[in-house]
Amino acid sequence: MKGLKGFLKSNEKLTYEGGKAYELSFEEFVAEMFSLGLVKGNFYQSDLEVIENTKDIMKKALQQCPEWATKCAVYGQEFNSLKLVPTIWLVYLSTLDDKELFNKAFERIITNPKMLHDFMTLVRKGGIREGMGRSVKRAINHWLNNKLNDYYATRYKVKLGEVIKVARPIAVERIQPFVDYIINDNEEAFERASALKEVINTLNEGKLDSSTVELVSKHKLQLEELKHTFGNLSNEHKKVIFEFMVPGLKYNALTSNLVTIERVFATETRKVKKASEHGVFDQVEVVKSNIPKELVDIVAKKLSDYEAYRKSRMLPFGLITANAMTITPEWKKAIDSVLIKSGRDVFSVPANIGVRIGVDTSGSMGTKVTSSLSAVDVASLFGSMVYMSIKNSNVYATATFTKKVDVNRYENLFENAKRIVKTDVGYGTCFEPLLDEYMGEKYVVLITDGQQSDNIEAKWAKLHNRPKGSKLIIWHVVGYNNKVSNRADVVYLKGFSDRLLSVLKNIIEDKAGQFEQIEGIKL
Repeated sequence: MKGLKGFLKSNEKLTYEGGKAYELSFEEFVAEMFSLGLVKGNFYQSDLEVIENTKDIMKKALQQCPEWATKCAVYGQEFNSLKLVPTIWLVYLSTLDDKELFNKAFERIITNPKMLHDFMTLVRKGGIREGMGRSVKRAINHWLNNKLNDYYATRYKVKLGEVIKVARPIAVERIQPFVDYIINDNEEAFERASALKEVINTLNEGKLDSSTVELVSKHKLQLEELKHTFGNLSNEHKKVIFEFMVPGLKYNALTSNLVTIERVFATETRKVKKASEHGVFDQVEVVKSNIPKELVDIVAKKLSDYEAYRKSRMLPFGLITANAMTITPEWKKAIDSVLIKSGRDVFSVPANIGVRIGVDTSGSMGTKVTSSLSAVDVASLFGSMVYMSIKNSNVYATATFTKKVDVNRYENLFENAKRIVKTDVGYGTCFEPLLDEYMGEKYVVLITDGQQSDNIEAKWAKLHNRPKGSKLIIWHVVGYNNKVSNRADVVYLKGFSDRLLSVLKNIIEDKAGQFEQIEGIKL
């Protein structure tokens, strides 16, 4: 290291593998932590541990750049579906004497009663501020009076009960029946609560009749509200209730409940270990399921509805997860058909714009980034999507070596991903060869989980046949507390959220990068 003194510039550092990287500016660090939720690289922490690990940064942001940090938090919630870190920031924001930023950000970050409850808990027990205070109670009161509805009241009854008992809001007339139901257990306080009670009692008795079905329809009772009652129903009744409810489900709700349907009709299950942000847990996994053919067909037809998928505004990652979770072949096939179409429609790039995609297939990419997908699953599937939707593009597998992959633009998305993963390029991380025989592509995209041991930036800088506006895009599905370049033409994305596909899309379509997207948020 002593020999490197004078060679490295003030903000330069070496990566773990020995390549060159750069320290993040404080604003860049805040953007990463607040908008991606990466806290010291540890995904298995309790809420209080996250508070402790972010305390110094939050306090510094509160002093130096409260508006920027608020934009980052809003971005993290709205684009990356983060919950905890933006909510923690909101608690810090509430400690400022001027409550303007806090009030503007509150309803942008707190989007449902669970988050409202989490916010209240952090205010009271997070060690960030002392007590609720009038401004916090006023914000909670305003949220309840404007956002509380009959579905929220029944779905989040317990959590809302705790919020109301602590905040003691002055309820407007519109929500008083909901408060009566939540606080006084008055199940006749409003029509939906009464209907839900009647339907649950009927289904628990193993009965299903036309009046029950009518109540489900009239009040749009959700599968998540009723699925715990299906255990006493006959298979025929289960079939009827699902055939009735499935057509009314939104596309994203259906994809998230495929395993629920399989579990209801399961004939063989097994216990497996799963990992989430809360740690390792046991889960019952369906091995075999005897779902009625009519129901299989109804679900498959809805899953294959590409227009319904587009209207749902789901990004392909959700479909990829659903495909990985379900065991029903017809549903996998239906999802795959939508993925092929969505893969081809992801990017709108003229034929004269060239794109080169490098997918890291090294040994470390086997790490799970969701309960069902590994880093290499995400990278190879996204790489396939980029290739399939951009006419002038090529995909390369890269690790110790780099090889062009013979993928087929019109074939199954998952088969293309398998081709990428199976390409033998070793297990190391040497990404510089990705730029060998560079053919003037405007965009070079590297999807990886590790930092290179060579300096791909230096090779990029020396290329003389790069078109105007060209960019090297390095997408780390796992983030680090540094970046690989200070250059404006090197874009560094972090995180494995499917929302980052939107950022990549905006860059390749000559729109905005992640940093620019945050700057563009209006409070």
